[in-house]
Amino acid sequence: MVVMLAAASAATLVVTAVPARAENWTVASEDFFPPYNFTLRGKRTGMDTEIVEALLKEIGVYPVHRPMTWPEVVRAHDKNEVDVAFQFFTSPRRLERGHLIGPYRVGATVLMVRSDSTIGYTGIEDLRGLRIGVVEGFEYTPEFDRSELFEKVDSSSNVVSFRRLLLGRVDAIAGDLQVLTYLAENEGRTGSVKILPKPLAMVPRYISVPKPRTENAERLRAAYEKLKTDGTIDAIVRNWER
Repeated sequence: MVVMLAAASAATLVVTAVPARAENWTVASEDFFPPYNFTLRGKRTGMDTEIVEALLKEIGVYPVHRPMTWPEVVRAHDKNEVDVAFQFFTSPRRLERGHLIGPYRVGATVLMVRSDSTIGYTGIEDLRGLRIGVVEGFEYTPEFDRSELFEKVDSSSNVVSFRRLLLGRVDAIAGDLQVLTYLAENEGRTGSVKILPKPLAMVPRYISVPKPRTENAERLRAAYEKLKTDGTIDAIVRNWER
């Protein structure tokens, strides 16, 4: 399943055509995080993007997309500069700074290594002494994030981490199963890498509304409950996972 994807720059502003008097919300997401959010032929798309747009449509709001790097997404959300941001998982910090809506899906956080690697993973101790590529600002699992058994090598994106893995600059990379699979397929390098069987974690994902925007969060949560109950959200997830 190989798709051609076009990456948006962090400065890109993608605006859905809307009536002049429509209510618009600014939506922040990582610029290139397929299959969840990315730009294809000038339009924001992806599994999570479609879910967010479906929720906004339900409450009569039009999205003004602001793709950016993940650290920029977090900062814009926490400074109350956007209406909606995704995709987060629950933590004390996130609960303090935003209204979490969901979970709308559950993703596997995994380790990818080169195909000839002998690295195995059954627990955190197996990672001792390794260099593991991570994305700056991402949270993986509490145990993984706080561990000092291995070196975390920060990068600006999963694409950079993936290429470092291919070049042998890291021993493994951590990331979402679907994202890393898409990267390998679209780089034509599925034979060069493999994903270790045991995931680091299964992670529920949430949309977040900044804490001061309580009324917006209540509206969006009501839409989530409706579209989760009627199967709309699950249908979007299934469509992208085929």
